[in-house]
Amino acid sequence: MRKISFFAIFIASSFILKLNSQTSEEAYNYSSSGVFGTARYISMGGAFGSLGGDLSSISNNPASAAIFLLPEIGLSQEINGYESYTQGDIRNSVISGSDSSLNQFGFVFSLKNTNEGPFKRLNFSLNIQKEQDFKNQISSIATRSFGLDEFFTSNAQGIQLNSLQTQDNETLNDLYVYLGNNQGYSSQQAFLGYNTYMFDPVSEELSNTSYISAASYNQVEHDYYVNKTGDHKKYSWTAATQYNNSIYLGISLNTHDIYSYELSNIVETGFNSDSQIQRIHFNNELIVEGSGISAQVGLISKIRNNIRFGITYQSPTKFSMIESSNQQLAVDRYDNDILNRNEVNPATSNISEYDFSIPSKTSLSLSYIFGSKGVLTGEYSYKNYQKMSFQSGSNQYLRSLNTQIYSSYKNASTVKFGGEFRLKGLSIRSGYYSEQSSLIEGDNSQSGLTLGFGYNFGGSLLSLGIIKSEINFRKSLINSGINDYFQATKKQTILVLSYNFKI
Repeated sequence: MRKISFFAIFIASSFILKLNSQTSEEAYNYSSSGVFGTARYISMGGAFGSLGGDLSSISNNPASAAIFLLPEIGLSQEINGYESYTQGDIRNSVISGSDSSLNQFGFVFSLKNTNEGPFKRLNFSLNIQKEQDFKNQISSIATRSFGLDEFFTSNAQGIQLNSLQTQDNETLNDLYVYLGNNQGYSSQQAFLGYNTYMFDPVSEELSNTSYISAASYNQVEHDYYVNKTGDHKKYSWTAATQYNNSIYLGISLNTHDIYSYELSNIVETGFNSDSQIQRIHFNNELIVEGSGISAQVGLISKIRNNIRFGITYQSPTKFSMIESSNQQLAVDRYDNDILNRNEVNPATSNISEYDFSIPSKTSLSLSYIFGSKGVLTGEYSYKNYQKMSFQSGSNQYLRSLNTQIYSSYKNASTVKFGGEFRLKGLSIRSGYYSEQSSLIEGDNSQSGLTLGFGYNFGGSLLSLGIIKSEINFRKSLINSGINDYFQATKKQTILVLSYNFKI
């Protein structure tokens, strides 16, 4: 018999439960990045690694900060409209959404060296902008040959029946917390399935460890919906210098913030008419917050007066993450020809802490400057997604997850191109970017076309940028209980208005 006091339950509910809700999909979301920043930056496809002179370019290559001749400050407002759809559905489901936010802010202080010497200036800067946007909604209605019962029943195998039943003066919530603290995620899922009568024990003996599903079907229909918000922000604290007249050097200490909120809901129907189970409704809520740190070094070199070369390296980013999850399960089951709804809604949040590492990134870039007329620029970057890693220690689940990441992902290259044509104070810009899929099986590639305009008033610059992108991704139902994947696409149009002025 478990002896659990109310005080112990309160303490357990308030502290860390040893759960395993992390996924490889989650790891990729935190490791990937898009093209975000100032209007000028996005309208040229983000290909600024050898240019500099733009606040967002500093987050790309720290040496960019040394290009500034005068102190400057700027901010950018973003309007983001998107629509998402999935493949292989019974009915095509397209969901659209939009939002607006301040997505970039930065400043540069420039100190000119008045003494003779090779170092011409020393600049300091801070730039804050998004690395990735998690906002999305997905709706999918599809048939599958396996259902939620398989997930819950498989989690129960090997667990004693006595562990899934409440004891004297113990509530369902008490037991859910106890299992989370002492036996982990699988036992909690087994608890949910057993107490909603989704499966039955092979034997009523308390030592029984085998279970059989009460569901009967050839195929089931899944009506799945997920709503996700949040983003990954990067804060670049940079020092940069100009060496002689042809070399620019920079170093950044980057801090990172991640916030992600995801609500997923799946309704399963389509069981045989003689099945005891007729409907399953599984609901999950997940909140993830993280903070991280990375270092970045960069160089820009004037090969000739009109040709510039850039190279930058960003170290792996080390994150400390904390996540909170809530679950709710309801099962409609016949009992003596009466259809009853059995529901378990634990009034507690599962909280887990872990460390996570994003792989390093290396970028090379080249630009050709047509004097005061304009510029053409290109950039290539490389990231090995196999090196995404959870700090596992003695946690066997995280070890297996790292193995899964290594076998499911590969390195991916990104190319960016941009151009700017200047006619007195007016600038016309365009660009393109494309990132390969990093999945060995499936597609999570992305690409975008960009366009923009700007007007230089002398002491200030007003710019408008538009990026139209297509982002492919592989989505799993694992947070809802099924380790299955389907392809989805997010098409988005981002409008950015930036204002920069020299101090």
